Amino acid sequence: MHYRQLHELSALIADGDLTSTQITESVLARISRIDAHLGAFSAVLADSALAEAAQRDTERRNGRSRGPLHGVPVAVKDLYEVAGTPATAGTIALADQIATADSTAVERLRAAGAVIVGKLKMSEGAFAAHHPELGTPLNPWGEQLWTGASSSGNAAAVAAGLCYASLGSDTGGSIRFPSAATGTTGIKPTWGRVSRAGMVEFAGSLDCPGPMARSVRDCAVVYDQISGPDPRDPVTSARPRPNLTAACDRAEQVAAGARIGIDPAFMEVCDAQTRATLAEAVAVLGDLGATIVEVTLPSVLDSVADWTPACAVEAAIVHRRAYEAAPEKYGDQLRELIADGLAMPASRYHGILRRREEFTGRMRAALAGVDALVLQVTGTAAPTAQHLEQIGVGPIWRDTIMLATCPINTAGLPAVTLPGAPTPEGDPVGFQLVGLHDTEETLVSLAQAIQNRTDHHRRHPAAHP
Repeated sequence: MHYRQLHELSALIADGDLTSTQITESVLARISRIDAHLGAFSAVLADSALAEAAQRDTERRNGRSRGPLHGVPVAVKDLYEVAGTPATAGTIALADQIATADSTAVERLRAAGAVIVGKLKMSEGAFAAHHPELGTPLNPWGEQLWTGASSSGNAAAVAAGLCYASLGSDTGGSIRFPSAATGTTGIKPTWGRVSRAGMVEFAGSLDCPGPMARSVRDCAVVYDQISGPDPRDPVTSARPRPNLTAACDRAEQVAAGARIGIDPAFMEVCDAQTRATLAEAVAVLGDLGATIVEVTLPSVLDSVADWTPACAVEAAIVHRRAYEAAPEKYGDQLRELIADGLAMPASRYHGILRRREEFTGRMRAALAGVDALVLQVTGTAAPTAQHLEQIGVGPIWRDTIMLATCPINTAGLPAVTLPGAPTPEGDPVGFQLVGLHDTEETLVSLAQAIQNRTDHHRRHPAAHP
């Protein structure tokens, strides 16, 4: 039962074949059995989850349904405020700050009937490294494999069957890296489509809350509940909300008439396995009737180089008070980033913002003639944690890890990450479909069409049957 897709489980609840209490008890038992070793959860909210599940069952018996999330156990990254718990953002510096209310995204999940079973570990402050005292979640597919940046606990929990969906966030790849690394699916929305209110920001002008689950349709179900305008976050889009669940039902039709962009030169940094994964995805779309078009992307080198200093300034604003009170509570990497942000001249940050505007315009022009772009997530298939330590944060890291992710945040574009053809050893390899602003419906339709014709999203790690 723990590897059912969310929409399948929802149907079983609606038909009365399972109760929310039965499912929640099963999930909590699995967390207790597996997560002491896996380390995906920062907090398990067993008592409140069981109370929520009981309430959902009562509502169901009384003829009330809140929708497709009614009674379904989900979990959220530990930078979302959940009333009565700390939103630690992966650092002990914020561990004593207890939330008095839910974040908007969590509030919307509850209103849609979801049962919140816990909060998930993340890298410190949503940057790259985990706090040394809090541990790093293991990849269920292999302990040597990278779990993928800040939404690592989300991906590990979904991949291991510890929840049916999760709420992550993406500032430079933190939905896409973990999804690709664990054979799961994630949606990084257009910036401003999902509210950041009640979320501990990393870099607010880049942060994108979004869903992570086992399939495109499951992510679509969650996205449809959490997206939309929010007066608590004035930058949220007032444009009509897309219906991504309905977009899944139009998958084959959309794919048949789509124009799919590829940039062979951009993919030259990829290893052979990653190129094979991308080639399979392009071939599937071509077989569905899509037209494959070569495009030329603008240089992303300035965008990649600017990403860390931009995050430094915005993270310094978020953490300044806690940092100045107790800098020793931060791990080395985030502490150094905050210090750099506090020391950065305004003129340098202004230059970053000017280059961001220019790059966004160039990306719009490059993608103007296509419906979606097929792109790697990382240029190295199934990277190991040891490999990442060896290459360090330098040119190889830039070209094979960050090249295809943080520029998408820079331009505020949406992306869907889904599993593609795995390595010969069976390790997950993901790829992304990227589109212009507000093209989530098209991207989801195309991703669903691929999952209709492949079964990579149905694979599960053998270590956690």
